[in-house]
Amino acid sequence: MYHSDLIIRDMQAGKLMALQLEKALSGVKVQVLEQADKIGDGATRLLYYLSCYTDNYQDICAKLKVEDIRFFDGLQQLIKDRNIILEMFKVYIELLFENKTPQQLEYIKRLLMKANVYISTSTLTNQAFALGITMAICLGFNVSMHIRSRVGSVSGAAAGGLGIYGIIQDAADSAQRLQMMSSVYYQALYLRNLEMMYFLIEPIFIKSSAFKTNILSDDDVAKTIINMVK
Repeated sequence: MYHSDLIIRDMQAGKLMALQLEKALSGVKVQVLEQADKIGDGATRLLYYLSCYTDNYQDICAKLKVEDIRFFDGLQQLIKDRNIILEMFKVYIELLFENKTPQQLEYIKRLLMKANVYISTSTLTNQAFALGITMAICLGFNVSMHIRSRVGSVSGAAAGGLGIYGIIQDAADSAQRLQMMSSVYYQALYLRNLEMMYFLIEPIFIKSSAFKTNILSDDDVAKTIINMVK
């Protein structure tokens, strides 16, 4: 909820922040380059759209339109439901624990405790354990840091212009990477209209090597969770 609130507040102040950004970042090379990248991505996406009127790219145009619609559908969900960030992590953790036995959950819990990751849950069912781990991840410094780094990008989208195309292109590229790395998780988010919001949390998944293999051992599951929390 905290992370979603943060994004929404920044979106609401987007136009004002866009004006302040030009002055505040005038001497900050890295952030200026990042903004330029977003504009570049936006220009690329705009060129894709322009090709609809000059070339025979109906399939590409249809794909772009679907991505745009699903991006704004996901954004609308983010505004209405402040728990979207938590939900996306919870879906992933539930997939990790699918078909896990109580003995396996207990073993994973012991590994987490050894790494000073404590899960608050009175029962060790798959759903309860998944929710406890999801809360630990969302409250961790690692997630807060990466979500904050994405807030600026989403805020910039509110200012319009090529920036909005850059954000959507970033989200589309992120969703496509997810589909290639984990079709199961992608499909789970797609069914919830959230695959275009995955870009907000993608850095955490990359850092924790969440998709390095299709089948994770219990030790791999514990290690992935630890990397997400810390």
